[in-house]
Amino acid sequence: FKGNTGDPATVASQVSKVKDRFGIAQVVLVGDRGMLTAARLREDIGPAHLDWITALRAPQVKALVRDGALQLSLFDEVDLAEITHPDYPGERLVACKNPFLEAERARKRESLLAATEDELAKITDACARTRRPLRGKDKIALRADRVLRRRKVAKHFTTDIGDDHFSYARNEDSINAEAALDGIYVLRTSVQAGGLD
Repeated sequence: FKGNTGDPATVASQVSKVKDRFGIAQVVLVGDRGMLTAARLREDIGPAHLDWITALRAPQVKALVRDGALQLSLFDEVDLAEITHPDYPGERLVACKNPFLEAERARKRESLLAATEDELAKITDACARTRRPLRGKDKIALRADRVLRRRKVAKHFTTDIGDDHFSYARNEDSINAEAALDGIYVLRTSVQAGGLD
């Protein structure tokens, strides 16, 4: 396929090729979250009766934690745990914790937060300077919004914007909630336990 072809566009043709052209009886497709999307599973892979392994996206993992299906205390004892949830009938969910990924995500988040704070401090300074200070709630908000969106960390900050002032603080509750899921991912598969332990 050409390099600019999206993964979802390649799945249907490859499913047919694997099943029909090669006559393979049992096939398990393994793909990332971008390739084996819910739509691909429903429209291409399910009707072809192929098994698959992929992973849940971050919001789906958060929902499992919120619903109590994935208890973070599981990882105090083990690095892998098989769980079930009614949103995934007939599927197996295997929750995993990777301490190296956990450390890397924490490092990356702190780096993004620190870089954002550096830029937000410049806005605070611009509002406080004596010569040509930054004024106007709309102008200040526009600059702050641009900074917060650049690194996608807006949810981790609270701001106070006025006509002649700007201040910010880290939202520690939001940061801690995200950090609790660092290193955790959930594999999702149609392969039953008898076919793959």
